[in-house]
Amino acid sequence: MHKVYAHENLAFVQLAKGLLELNNIQCFMKNEYHAAGGHVGFGMIPIELWVYNSADELAATVILEKQYGKHAQGAAWVCKKCQETNDDSFETCWKCQTERA
Repeated sequence: MHKVYAHENLAFVQLAKGLLELNNIQCFMKNEYHAAGGHVGFGMIPIELWVYNSADELAATVILEKQYGKHAQGAAWVCKKCQETNDDSFETCWKCQTERA
């Protein structure tokens, strides 16, 4: 199993999942129940999309890159205010809520 996509917005991950399934790639979501909020707050935990078969990882990544125009798993970024490392799917720092520069 391999993670091929992550985003804070459940709808985006559901669309990506549907796209992969239309291409006969079996996949599943992780953290989708955290998207409702809970004790960490809405949108603080990215929802992840994983493929079951490692042989499908490259095809899934190519499909998602074509659709979304950038690498599905972008590089982490460092907050300029607090120096915290954040996943590419975050638009604001998880620690201090500063906008991504």
